[in-house]
Amino acid sequence: MDDYPQIPPLEHLEYMRFALSLAQKSPPRPTNFRVGAILVDEGANRILASGFTLELPGNTHAEQCALRKYSNANHIAEEDITELPDSQNGIRYTFKFRHESFDLLIKSIAGSDLGIENTNIKTAPGVTLDDTQKTLVGSVLDLFAGRPSLKKLALWDDNGVFEDNITIATGRKQFEPQWYGLQTAFSEIERLHHEVVSAGNPIGMDLKTRYVTKGISKEQTISSRVNIFYDKDTGKITKVQDKWDGELPDSSFKNVSIEQLFDPWWWVHYVEGWAWWLWSFTWDTWWWQAMRNLNSVSVPKMVSVPKNDEEDAKRGNQ
Repeated sequence: MDDYPQIPPLEHLEYMRFALSLAQKSPPRPTNFRVGAILVDEGANRILASGFTLELPGNTHAEQCALRKYSNANHIAEEDITELPDSQNGIRYTFKFRHESFDLLIKSIAGSDLGIENTNIKTAPGVTLDDTQKTLVGSVLDLFAGRPSLKKLALWDDNGVFEDNITIATGRKQFEPQWYGLQTAFSEIERLHHEVVSAGNPIGMDLKTRYVTKGISKEQTISSRVNIFYDKDTGKITKVQDKWDGELPDSSFKNVSIEQLFDPWWWVHYVEGWAWWLWSFTWDTWWWQAMRNLNSVSVPKMVSVPKNDEEDAKRGNQ
């Protein structure tokens, strides 16, 4: 019996990746495409059968192999394959792709399904990104711009890590709230500059962003080097490092009104903001590491992540 991967419901990209992995098993022939196919019970979120070109005797196609294996396992004649047991909600779809078209497939998915907004990626002279890297960089730029979505975060490995000077968020339950938290914390997020300076692994990018804190209109500009680590086999992000340059805001009293100067709560938030900046100079000490770990735990308790795409859309996310 085939050992199939556990794939979350409606994770079409993961089903496609699995179909592509099957295509790799197909023996190369000058007259055949290398194809992988899977049959999925959508209701039960279960792979019913799989196949790849020439898996079974004869000049067999991938779909043919999957259907034959399903019929044999369930004692159903191939011509009656559409008459499924009541417990199954039917064969929802069959994926088949040539293994050679992997990069094109990822590019197509990124352009149409993921809703990535930052597609005009600037690169340093001599730096060229492949389609997978463009997808990852574009999605990360969206995240830093306060434009997260469940689809974009599906490009991250479940055990991925996000770290900057004030947090180390490990795993999906910690890193997703960090990105959604930007919408909660800031009224304005403006990217002033970005340039990809390295197309290796990690992908290196210089980033300069202006933030305006909600409620107190405190403005800060952060320049940083962003490193994007990813798994070349799965194409998923495993870590994003956001390394601040340690500069303080250009103007401490920028956008401050007379009323705010006499508001004690404004001063509390003002001192708190400066404290974070000053502490960032000592982020390499053991107690600062502890503060970063604490932040990764506290933010998920304060920031909610949408449960599904519908809830995500209601928040205005792509």
